[in-house]
Amino acid sequence: MKKLVLGSFQTNCYIIENDKKEVFIVDPGDNGKKINKYLEDNEYKLKAIMITHGHIDHIHAVEYLYNIYKCPVYAHQDTIEIAQDSFLNLSATMSTPYVLDIPMIPASDEFEVIGYKIRWYFLPGHCKGSSMIYLVNKNIMFSGDVLFKGSIGRYDFPTSSHFDTKKTLEVIKEMDLHCDIYPGHGEATTLDEEKQNNYYLR
Repeated sequence: MKKLVLGSFQTNCYIIENDKKEVFIVDPGDNGKKINKYLEDNEYKLKAIMITHGHIDHIHAVEYLYNIYKCPVYAHQDTIEIAQDSFLNLSATMSTPYVLDIPMIPASDEFEVIGYKIRWYFLPGHCKGSSMIYLVNKNIMFSGDVLFKGSIGRYDFPTSSHFDTKKTLEVIKEMDLHCDIYPGHGEATTLDEEKQNNYYLR
């Protein structure tokens, strides 16, 4: 797995490969040319894109890559709505507001991509549609902006909810997993470490 840190918001973009040089990408948030160069330099074939949530710093390179590879793009149904609205995706005040105007597939609870079993956890609070994506084969969780090392995602944006955040934290506390956590920003951690040390999960 490769992590690229992209854009002014330093968003973590994850590229996961199999032994056939096929890959899927989680949260290509910016710098589409940089991502594509990495794919081309390594002769990877992009087979899918997954979006943890619809904020601009997690979706800005999606359309660029889709136009090259025409691969499926998976997101929660609420994320699709947010990605298509510049106010909700937080790009309205940028010099060039952005909407994601491509076909997207509402993610089911479980599906398979390039031989990996994906389990999709819908965990709103940071925004509508916010999700964590569990890669069963590797026992790793891509937590987007739901959960960080020592912290959690903000809940003061359009469609954020303090109430939903509290419910989401209770769900995370009850997860019977001992997995590595790869967040949308910052360093990796483990679910066990966060349950023990993260103030918001205590």
